[in-house]
Amino acid sequence: MIPHTQTESRWRPLDMTAYRLETSLNSDERTALASPHGRSGMLKMKPLPDLIRPLTDIAAGSGCSGKIAELVIARLVREMHAAGTPCWCWTQERWLTLCREVREGRPLMAAFAWHLAGFHDPLSLPDIRKPALYAAAIFGQTFYYHELQRLTDTLTSLGYAPASQKNHVSGILATLMIVNRDPRLETFTPELLWQVQSGMEAGTSRYVGRVSHALAALGIISAPMRMRNYTKWYEKPVEGIDPAGVRWCRRWRETSVLRPRTRETQYSFALRCGLWLAREHPEVREPADWTMETCASFIATVGRMNVDELQLGTERGTRKSMRSGEPMMPHSRANFIYSLRRFMIDYENWGWGRLRFSPARHLSTPDTPLFRRGVNPRVIDDPVWLKLIWASLNLRQEDLLTEIHYPLAMLQAMAVVWTHAGLRKSELLRLATGCIAPQADDIVKEDGSIIPAGTLCYLHIPAGKTSKAFVKPVAVVVKKYVDLWLDERPAEQAMLADERTGEKVRFLFQYRGKPAGSAILNRTVIPMLCARAGVPLQDSGGTITSHRGRASAVTALASVPQGMSLYELMQWTGHATPQSTMHYLRIRPTQLAASFVKADRVAHMISVLIDHDPEAASLTGPATYYDLGESYCTNPFWSSCQHRMACIGCDFNLLKQSARGLILESKASVRRYLEEVPLTPDEKSIVEQDAVKLDQALEKLIVKPFK
Repeated sequence: MIPHTQTESRWRPLDMTAYRLETSLNSDERTALASPHGRSGMLKMKPLPDLIRPLTDIAAGSGCSGKIAELVIARLVREMHAAGTPCWCWTQERWLTLCREVREGRPLMAAFAWHLAGFHDPLSLPDIRKPALYAAAIFGQTFYYHELQRLTDTLTSLGYAPASQKNHVSGILATLMIVNRDPRLETFTPELLWQVQSGMEAGTSRYVGRVSHALAALGIISAPMRMRNYTKWYEKPVEGIDPAGVRWCRRWRETSVLRPRTRETQYSFALRCGLWLAREHPEVREPADWTMETCASFIATVGRMNVDELQLGTERGTRKSMRSGEPMMPHSRANFIYSLRRFMIDYENWGWGRLRFSPARHLSTPDTPLFRRGVNPRVIDDPVWLKLIWASLNLRQEDLLTEIHYPLAMLQAMAVVWTHAGLRKSELLRLATGCIAPQADDIVKEDGSIIPAGTLCYLHIPAGKTSKAFVKPVAVVVKKYVDLWLDERPAEQAMLADERTGEKVRFLFQYRGKPAGSAILNRTVIPMLCARAGVPLQDSGGTITSHRGRASAVTALASVPQGMSLYELMQWTGHATPQSTMHYLRIRPTQLAASFVKADRVAHMISVLIDHDPEAASLTGPATYYDLGESYCTNPFWSSCQHRMACIGCDFNLLKQSARGLILESKASVRRYLEEVPLTPDEKSIVEQDAVKLDQALEKLIVKPFK
């Protein structure tokens, strides 16, 4: 192997004009080629004859051994004697036959065919298991290994294991060089990578994606490729849909600026609508043919639709849902109507035609349970959530799952941000390397107290679906673990385009040249935290997901005493309206139960007047008067009296309209207290027993009015 040098080697195609290439053999050459002794002497001549010099130059640059070069050149000399013409005049078919016949030294023979006859398809030769040998022979061993070293050094800096990189990418690099007909990395293009990747098996094509990460880090291409050999969304079948409708749907997809996944989803709904039109309204061929009656019929159909109705399928076949045949969920119905409404609005706004109805009015989502999209952020159970927070701060190397290749520092930083920052999954994965900043100055609160510098830190959140980019305060422990990951994060990684904003950024959670996958939180981080905390992947609210963690973080801030206000929470979560934040402020069932017990206890409290006048005192202490509304009870044991439901007929009862009652209310020395009244289960029977006393009290009030 050629050692890596600091200065880049220069490569130029073999300049055939530098040689004297005749189209026929002269008499001396014919005489020398006629005998084995003459052929051997021609190879040893100094200087070399023009017939031999191009061959020896190509062999010298190929890196093949001298013995192999002598054997292959000797074979070519014999063939030139048999053909009677120089080898550079042979056809590609003759060269191909030679390459197939030769076993020892075939890469060098392929190099001769490449330079002398323009045979640029050596990969079609049989038993080509090591394309690196062919690329080294064709382009020169020195330059090939120089480019391979550049590539592997870059991959190592991105975080790939240095020991295995040459074995993994040497063959892929050689194939790319041969297909490109130029070995220089700077000449590689995304189109070349797609071409090579699409012609390989899935197990091998992923290494083309790895090469693309190195090329992006070197600045040769703008962005790395996906690791597997697929280039686009699978096209959806359009059988049974009017061709005119298909053209409008595809035109919308090509024009829309929505995110790719959203655009494909709405495109699917539009095609499914085309299936319905072909079945129910074949006269409607384009959006301008729709009427208000068509809209009403469509909404009614969606309201009765079951799962898998109007199914399109894909090129890979139709996938059956587990809920096949069951009624469609409300949010799916609403999305169906929203997609068509969006399509119709864009159709008219883009000047493609005039509609005979109002999409906003006649395709509005009905406000009924069948279409109502409920927002239901489910918080994680408090004991489970607290254990997950602890686990995020105490991860160990042995907690990593065996199939995970991400470093512990990256996963721990991701876990701490998830448990402490209340971010959406997309926001967390799109954080940039400079997203965290310390609290540099003291903060003076309204009451004059001071929050010292360094108590918290500030997290810069990228623009999302409901807000522009903003900054939120988070616990200082977030910065601690983010900084630990930044110290370990490979620095030589290319800037990638943010899918939502289109800006070039260095993602915080970027490793080996590519951002972390969208499923890493739910499939890697959360299972790892649950295992560390010793809790299952489900709680009373179902499976623990990334968005449930956001709901738990927001609800915790709103539920504590003197928690954040609604407006403050709206700013902290990045919501556009308070209505969105209100979904996270619903009181937990346990908190509601505690509030009910407190309120129920207060509901059974009664006001008590205590007269501290010594003349009113009795053997039991100061005189007490229980406020019963229209009267007072002077019995000091009223709260435990079995007849209190019939107080008005009792001798202890003092009517408020009496002079004594009025004086009692106006006495300045009277203080009010609350005493809990325990209710007994047999109060109904007490009322029945004391019904006679109530009647007597009523007669007393009539016969003896107050004077």
